Amino acid sequence: MGRRRVSQVVTPRALPRFFVSPDALEARALPVEVAHQVRHVLRLKGGDRICLLNGVGGVYLAQLGEGAQITSLQPAALETELPVVVAVLQSLVRSEKAETVVRLCVQGGAQAVHFARSERSLVKWEPSKQQKHAERWQKIAREEAELTCRARLPEVRLMEDWRAAFQNLPRPVFVLDEWEGAMPLKQCCRRIPLPDALSLVIGPEGGFSPAEREWMAMQPDVHAVSLGARVLRTETAAFYALAQIAALWE
Repeated sequence: MGRRRVSQVVTPRALPRFFVSPDALEARALPVEVAHQVRHVLRLKGGDRICLLNGVGGVYLAQLGEGAQITSLQPAALETELPVVVAVLQSLVRSEKAETVVRLCVQGGAQAVHFARSERSLVKWEPSKQQKHAERWQKIAREEAELTCRARLPEVRLMEDWRAAFQNLPRPVFVLDEWEGAMPLKQCCRRIPLPDALSLVIGPEGGFSPAEREWMAMQPDVHAVSLGARVLRTETAAFYALAQIAALWE
């Protein structure tokens, strides 16, 4: 029996991946921080290959030259996004929990992760701290998207007003909260055609207030849904919901 030939085709999933700007791609030169990661952390050399992503779906196989230069750049295919664009609105939680939310949501396929302070949120930051946290969360999103082979770079934002953030969400909106008569998420998804986009809304540790529930119930195309028999932590609920959506529609 002859040996089975192993394919030598290199795919984006087999290479280190980095998000870079369209300008860097056009100039065929790695940004300083990416060049440092490639040369001094990964120890790659001229002739080695990496995958570059432009953040909006463009995927390229790049061959390294000397220094930070790229000697060749070839378009490639990468089908790793969910078939529906998912935005997550998370009630503001402590910074360490917020980081967990970002990591898990990006891993689960969310395209946007928004934070806003609801009535029972336990934290309230000064504007300077808000900016600092938002920048760190976006950096975490980039790292997780590179690690999990995402073709698009998710957006992370810290919103000023909960109700405004809610009203601007893509519809339908699934609120993960145990309202009376809340339908299981999987059952609710099976009753609707696959949408182009949808949103998941998660409350804080103490849940939504009665006034918030009443207001959200009055908004268009909003559905109260349950994730099942077990009660999840606020920082893991969105990821659990994303996993169910992927299982149904991916």
